[in-house]
Amino acid sequence: MIIAVTDRKISVRRDFLEQVEEIAGASPNMIILREKDLPEPDYRYLAVECARICSCYNVEFCVNTFVKTAALIGNGRIQISFGSLKAERDRLNDFKEIWVSVHSLKEAVDAERLGATHLIYGNVFETSCKPGLKGKGLMELAEISDTVNIPVFAVGGIDIINSRKVLETGCDGLCVRSLLMTSENPREKIGFLKRDLEERKRSKK
Repeated sequence: MIIAVTDRKISVRRDFLEQVEEIAGASPNMIILREKDLPEPDYRYLAVECARICSCYNVEFCVNTFVKTAALIGNGRIQISFGSLKAERDRLNDFKEIWVSVHSLKEAVDAERLGATHLIYGNVFETSCKPGLKGKGLMELAEISDTVNIPVFAVGGIDIINSRKVLETGCDGLCVRSLLMTSENPREKIGFLKRDLEERKRSKK
């Protein structure tokens, strides 16, 4: 799976929703609206619009952080931090998919035990999203993918040059932010990533 992660602050287009539509038109498997610095009412407006755009292009949509907004939109999906998973377990019972960000093997194992259905591990490489934070590399990503029984996705500094090496760890897919948000042609970028994903699938047969 290829998952697009938004960041309106680096959008190449002045109209953030226009960039979201360009990305949705390129057919990633899912878009995560990661604008968690916004007040929830402002975030909710963007979430409704992004969900509408995704629906038009048959792309899955996921709310980040805001559990109440995710419940109101009604797609049964939320992406949260590991800390939020521990703190808000009782509010997550009605979600069919709980995507949890983890940063170590221990967090990954604990997140699965606490009810996560999908994991996002990072940051694999250095990324402008977290300046100054050294990339964790691929070894622990491979270990997590071998250990847990739920899908694992990589995030952080992934591009068309290193994506194949990331997929070789055995993870289930890629989460990409700046590669798509800063691109005038996200269809081309997603095409490269999908090619690598298909080659990985063929090599496993």
